[in-house]
Amino acid sequence: MARLYDPDAFITKTGFAIRFVENRCLRRTRRALDGGPTRDTLDLGCGAGNLIERLDGGRLVGVDLSETMLNQARRRLAARPAVEFVKANAEALPFPEGSFGRVVCSEVLEHVLDPRMVVAEIRRVCLPGARVVFTVPNEGLINATKRVVVALGLKRAIAGEYPMSDDVLDAWHLSQITEAWLDGACAGRFVPAGRWGVPSSLLPYHRILAFDAS
Repeated sequence: MARLYDPDAFITKTGFAIRFVENRCLRRTRRALDGGPTRDTLDLGCGAGNLIERLDGGRLVGVDLSETMLNQARRRLAARPAVEFVKANAEALPFPEGSFGRVVCSEVLEHVLDPRMVVAEIRRVCLPGARVVFTVPNEGLINATKRVVVALGLKRAIAGEYPMSDDVLDAWHLSQITEAWLDGACAGRFVPAGRWGVPSSLLPYHRILAFDAS
């Protein structure tokens, strides 16, 4: 799937509108990570390294299940050999309890078999008071926009060669993760610390939710 629908190409090689939204999401996610008892950071589902390359301070660890994505991330961060990359399943992380003061899980939960287990694993590897940031796609708005773009003949201008049919999300996503679902999954484990729509609250193609580990 990572080879068929290259996430890095979606962020870096599509038209201006998509690149604007995706880069705004990366910037807002980075800012949402401010906080936590240490700057040791886990990027869970790091993909091609588009977010972790924007982070600094402390220990930086990127985890992904796809060797294709990890190889892209290693190439992107070749000038920063101290950044660690680990191939692992998000449902069974290979880290001791209390390993990180910051965890980001961006556009990941909708792809996994058991998203609640991922949330539990994130809490396990968090220090008390750790800052945790989730981002999730607003699938209804995304699919509605794609249908309008295709109907108006604007697909190439907006997405270039990247596929825009609903089948892309259907193939990639195993679950639809909403704010309400996240609030329920995080209850008792995390305390809400902020939430944002990207690029804006009126047009939220992505939702970013920050929590602190209780």
